[in-house]
Amino acid sequence: MRRKNEIPVFVIEEHHEVFIAWNYAIQQGWMPAIGNCLFHVDEHSDMGTPKFNESILSLNGDIEKIKEFTYQELNIASFIMPACYRDIFNQVYWIRQKHKKTLYKPVEMFIQSYNQAGKRLLSGKMKNVKKDLPSTADRKSFDYFQRSIEQVPSNRKVILDIDLDYFSCSGNPNELEEIYIEITQNEFYRFMDDKYNRLKFSGLGRVETLKKDDKYFYVINKYNEIYSQNVKVDKDKIAERIKLFIELLHRKNVSPLMIDICRSRYSGYTPKDQYEYIEDNLVEGLKQLYNLNFINVI
Repeated sequence: MRRKNEIPVFVIEEHHEVFIAWNYAIQQGWMPAIGNCLFHVDEHSDMGTPKFNESILSLNGDIEKIKEFTYQELNIASFIMPACYRDIFNQVYWIRQKHKKTLYKPVEMFIQSYNQAGKRLLSGKMKNVKKDLPSTADRKSFDYFQRSIEQVPSNRKVILDIDLDYFSCSGNPNELEEIYIEITQNEFYRFMDDKYNRLKFSGLGRVETLKKDDKYFYVINKYNEIYSQNVKVDKDKIAERIKLFIELLHRKNVSPLMIDICRSRYSGYTPKDQYEYIEDNLVEGLKQLYNLNFINVI
């Protein structure tokens, strides 16, 4: 139960789960169903445009169906665009420690689905839409910004979406840990003998095979040397970043309708030895500004 002046807070493990939280908050009347402003605080844009086996139009507000859809159809980089397609957001601010290019003026983006079926989503800049795609009734538009926390607008009611990797990030976890998938002997030799095996062109990263103790494996992302940028910082820097973040939320008079906090520990983007420290200190800082009510729907 949410009391007056409380801000609902959802703590989630991985970022696509926020799609469940957003829909739940809409059902509870804690945020409008359409036209919200998203402050996406994250070292990654998460602006992937997915395609689905099940139509997103079939959900009809059923929270159990939304949960199933989230885990089967979405991933940690493809949950914002579906929300924009459903008109939940008409403004998206990607807030990062440092952008290569700051988009201070809005870029008008579009999102629609192929044949209005709600399965294959299509997106891009609105200025290019006329020459690329025919008009369609389900096309939505939204304004997209890339800013630092110092550059966000003041006096705004927002959905505050925070990934802990904003404060300290492991880099690319796909290069930090191998994935082993046991396969049959036939599959092992099929892969070894076929230099054009589709897995070699699948975009999974480096794929090789391994035989060990009469068992056979695919090994994904086994690298002898790590080249990904390590943007992990120490606890003093984390504390400094959290302090600045809280100060600027206060100075800018940011008023969240709801807050979600994503740990990103299983995916590995937030260092596993730091996520608790970041979360604890962030929550303490947020409590200085807001009356928080923690909600669990995952």
